[in-house]
Parts: sequence; structure tokens; C-alpha cells
Amino acid sequence: MAEEKYMQTIAITNFGGSECLTSMHLPIPTPDQNEVLLRVQAAGVGLWDVKVRQGGATLPGQQFPLILGWESAGIIEQVGSNVTEWHVGDAVMSFTYQAGIGHYAEYVAVPANLVAAAPNSVDALHVAALPVNGLTAYQTLTEALALRAGETILITAASGTTGGFAVQLAARMRAHVIAVASAHNHAYLSELGASELIDYTQTDIVAAVHATHSEGIDAVLDCVGGKTAASCLETLRNGGRMVSIVDLERVKPRQGVKADIFYVRPDGKQLSELAHLVDTRQLSISLDSVFPLEKAQQAHQRLEGRHNRGKIVLNVQQ
Repeated sequence: MAEEKYMQTIAITNFGGSECLTSMHLPIPTPDQNEVLLRVQAAGVGLWDVKVRQGGATLPGQQFPLILGWESAGIIEQVGSNVTEWHVGDAVMSFTYQAGIGHYAEYVAVPANLVAAAPNSVDALHVAALPVNGLTAYQTLTEALALRAGETILITAASGTTGGFAVQLAARMRAHVIAVASAHNHAYLSELGASELIDYTQTDIVAAVHATHSEGIDAVLDCVGGKTAASCLETLRNGGRMVSIVDLERVKPRQGVKADIFYVRPDGKQLSELAHLVDTRQLSISLDSVFPLEKAQQAHQRLEGRHNRGKIVLNVQQ
């Protein structure tokens, strides 16, 4: 029997605060016939990881010790017997939402169909920032909202990672983008393609929208939830639609408008499309901060402070 090999990971043995994140040596996974084994270079950190850590996003079959992380950039180390489209040495990225697969680790085995070639114009740290937030923005705009050229869309938390991608993608779709963020992020959002800017700390969002769009707007992408989502519903024209990626708990149904919650799904083909946009300079990736793998606790604390502009990433192989 071959000797079992181990890897450095960040995992939890119980749910709770950031102090639950623990450095552990766990066995390197063996890819099945339809998987590839990645040597992880960098892993993205998102609020979904916080929910998993707190016990708010469990999956059937999930068990402790539980390695966190849904996304990473890395190099293919091994391919399953049925895998023909990928080869050892390929630089790739992946997003998975599946029990037993965690990306806060030196190695991760992922389904081959959820892998995409990494954009070659940016480093692995930037690549790891793309999968979950990039797909969330892409899927909400193209599928859930079916945004069309010439329409007006309001994006809340626009300077966050998903918001920043959404501003760029919506502008590329030739929509009129109203970005909601604090004033010190306005210049940044203008560069990303926002047409109008609202400082939510100084201005009522609904009043600001109706001041320039008296009949209301076509669409809202809400990245905040709660009272913000509830108020943004009032910016919509008759026939308008809103999607929240957080919650609709305080949103009261209103005749003539549509409001839905949206959950991103892994998609290797769409990831490839995003990589192309990055390499053709149609989509930029912003990093807020980078932490070594063993500093995952500090990365989560930074994220929970809700003041990051751009993505927080773990550098796995320094």
C-alpha cells in the first residue's frame, strides 16, 4: 500500500467565529476518474466561507474536519482516467460547491467540467479572485435579470467584488449603470464604467434615483439585502425587476415588479468566457488584500469588517 501523503490546509472542527479556522495537515485527495487534482496557488475568500464557518451553509454529506473555500487558481498535478481535455501542468481555476471539496489547501480534487483555463494576463492571486464573484455577476445580469442594452440598472455595494464585476459587465452590455457606494469609491467606479454614482452615506437612494429617472428604472442588482433591498424595490418602474444575491427578508411584494433571490452555480464554460474578457482587457480584477494561507483568520476578520474594495485572497504557494 502506498504511503499516504499530507498537505497543509485551513479547516474547522466545529462551527463558530474566525478562531475556529485551524491549520491542519490532512491527506492529499485522490482524484476520481472524472476529476483533476490541482496544486493550489491561491484561494479566494468570500462571505460564503464565513457562512460555512458559522454553520449557515451546510451541504449533505459534509463532515469535520471541514476544509473551507469554494474557489482557487492552480496547476493541474494529476488527471482522472476519463479526463481528456486537461493535462498535467495546465494553469486553471475552479469554483465548486460540493461537500468534501475545500480550496483552502495545498491541493484540491475538482470535477474536470468545473475547471477553466486561467487567464494568462494576470497572476494566480488575481485569477483566484474571479470564479465565484465573476460568475455571480455574470449569471445575475445575463440570466436572472436578462439585462438588455439601453436599460438602466442600479447596483448596490458596487465597490465590492461582485458589484465591481457587475458594473463592468453591465457597462459592456451597454446598459446605463447607477452605482451605489461611499464617495471615496466613486472615482474607481467611474473607471469601471458607472454612468451615475450615489453616495448612500449622504443621500437617500430612492430619492436620488427618482430625481434623474422620474418613472423609475429597469433593474436592480442588490448586493446588500435587508433594508437596502427593500428600499431599492421602490426605484423600479412598472415591469421592472430586482435580484438580490443576499436576501429578500424585508422586501414586501409590489404589484408590477419582480423580485427574486439568486444563488450562483459553478460553470466551467462561463468561467472560460470570463477569462477571455480578462485577457482582452474587457474585465479587470481588483484585489483588496492578500494573506498567507496560515493567516486565514485575519483574512476572515478583514472580510467581516465589510470595508474591502475588491477581493481578499489567500496566497497558498508563496
